[in-house]
Amino acid sequence: MSQSYLSTGLYHIIEKRDEAVEIELSDASHPVFKAHFEGMPLLPGFLQIDIIAEILEKEIDEISNAKFVHKVLPKERLLYAVTPTKNGVRVKLKNGSNVLCGDFKLTWHQK
Repeated sequence: MSQSYLSTGLYHIIEKRDEAVEIELSDASHPVFKAHFEGMPLLPGFLQIDIIAEILEKEIDEISNAKFVHKVLPKERLLYAVTPTKNGVRVKLKNGSNVLCGDFKLTWHQK
């Protein structure tokens, strides 16, 4: 797995399975957090989706629905649960407190 220039050093994988991936984000000193937003670092929504595609080595064809329902902060542990659907996958993103942060419906293919 090769990381993009934006995600290099942004996270490390704790556990990886086909149906779930757990990661821990870097601290607020990472350039992504410095740029988004000054004084209140958050993980941008597009990276919440790109990270799981990157880890599973998928190329996103379509994002049919994306809900960002809770902020994602530096140093958080995140769990991506990936469930196949009729037209692709559904990815639910929860933080270490089991709070839903994002819910994404995607179609993708192997890189």
